[in-house]
Amino acid sequence: MPSEKTILISYEYDGAVRTIYMDNSGEAPVDSWMGWSSGRWEGNTLVVDVTGLNDSTWFDRAGNFHSDMLHVVERHTPVSTTILNYEATIEDPKTFSRPWKISMPLYKRVEKNAQLLEFKCVEFVEELMYGNLRKTQAK
Repeated sequence: MPSEKTILISYEYDGAVRTIYMDNSGEAPVDSWMGWSSGRWEGNTLVVDVTGLNDSTWFDRAGNFHSDMLHVVERHTPVSTTILNYEATIEDPKTFSRPWKISMPLYKRVEKNAQLLEFKCVEFVEELMYGNLRKTQAK
């Protein structure tokens, strides 16, 4: 349950939701796809330290991977009322020889009635991946 000490981020992709704990909540209880996000403010910049990431995700569609030692520090800095500068420092001593950074602006949608839409992967992928787990009905 979110509190004053958490920030929630909702992603369009796969209905993902991420919790950033602003109360220095310690280590991740278990490794996960989204990891464990601990946040703090440095002036008007939200700094998010992400640990506890498992090794089951990719950085991109090309399949660039990481290990379970991945550590990401994100910085979200407002540039204007509709633009955030996003910067991430990525380090993973099992995969990369040194830390590296990415940076890009994130733009708020300002059109009238802009919405976050549900994104479904390839049609039928849930059945393909998880269909064998479905309970069969007795006849």
